Amino acid sequence: MTSTFRIVGGLAVVAAVLHFVWENSHVGLYTGYDALGGGLPITVWATVGDVLYTLAAFALASLFKHGIWWVRDTRWYDYIGLACLGFFIALYVEYKAIALGRWAYLPDMPLLAGFDVGLSPVLQMVILLPLTVGIVALLERRVRDTL
Repeated sequence: MTSTFRIVGGLAVVAAVLHFVWENSHVGLYTGYDALGGGLPITVWATVGDVLYTLAAFALASLFKHGIWWVRDTRWYDYIGLACLGFFIALYVEYKAIALGRWAYLPDMPLLAGFDVGLSPVLQMVILLPLTVGIVALLERRVRDTL
């Protein structure tokens, strides 16, 4: 297995697991969300989107870092940058979905003050994007150390 495939595949798998758990834990804070599901549960579709956003964010970071190999030597500021990127991704997704009427929040959804979007989906991307990269970085360092 090539290291590129291992990194990208690792990101996809780790992101899928983490986001699927999160999506299932907060799906009850939305209304209209279930209508998007079609043949599969909405949490599966949401997870697929989350994985794609994770890969896109990693690709963007890799452009700035001149390749995907930066994941092997991540620094604290990489995680801060990923959290900030996750924040803006979440705002984009939530504003777009609400504007298009894809979903709305139930009263139990805490809102992010000043932004009028759900706190849970924002925290999801702010936390899980850097966490996903951090897990893959740890795995990559272990692979590197065994070679």
